[in-house]
Amino acid sequence: MTPARRGHGWTALVGLGLGGVIATVVHAPARWLDVALQRASAGQVRLLHPQGTLWQGSGTLWVRGDGGALTLPEPLRWTLRPTLTDTAQGLTWTLHLPCCAPRPLQGFVVRTQGAVWLQTQAWQAALALDTLQALGAPWNTLGLQGRAVLDLQAVRWPLGNTASAPTWHLEVVALDVASAASPLRPLGSYHITFAGQATQPPRMTVTTLHGDLRLQAEGAWAGGRLNLRGVAEANPERLDALSNLLNLLGRRDGTRAHLSIGSPP
Repeated sequence: MTPARRGHGWTALVGLGLGGVIATVVHAPARWLDVALQRASAGQVRLLHPQGTLWQGSGTLWVRGDGGALTLPEPLRWTLRPTLTDTAQGLTWTLHLPCCAPRPLQGFVVRTQGAVWLQTQAWQAALALDTLQALGAPWNTLGLQGRAVLDLQAVRWPLGNTASAPTWHLEVVALDVASAASPLRPLGSYHITFAGQATQPPRMTVTTLHGDLRLQAEGAWAGGRLNLRGVAEANPERLDALSNLLNLLGRRDGTRAHLSIGSPP
């Protein structure tokens, strides 16, 4: 074989290899996202029945709790597309949750100024509290009902540089909360704040907006497990209706219970 023919042969092999790589990336199956979620969450989060490709697809979100698992009632949908400009390179992504949010969550994974950043826009969603019972204890014991409205602030997060990672915030308002352990409906409405960094589980605080059961607590909700310490106090005029629930929440002290749910975070 002449040098010229050998050169053409190598060119053809390189071209075939490059074409195979491009085809693999373009047609990467949606199940790759399920694999990535499992690894990142140590098996706590999965994407069931993935359809489509890594770039555009759908699947059902599954979250494991302490004794159960929550599955969203409708599949979520996503799109990914490359972003290439003179100053930034990365991916633009859109996540649709038709069960819980009227508009999609949008964001970017972008490399700029020598660093890789995850950026999201502000976003709101809502979830029925009885959905949480699928996670097992203590949710199925408390039998919560009502509606939770989630408000996620815009996030700009450096990836691969956790030492300087900022704190993120998620605000939740639980409206007209009721419990299977009490005939009083509603118990009240509550404000819950989650805050965390990449190297730490999210911390949470619970305060009362209004109602006959007043809560003041701190703790964490990580891996589907709720851990709370604080005080639950009943309106004295409603003590009979709240007594059984107070006994479930912690050690009693008259109209109060020293809130103790789960193991210390």
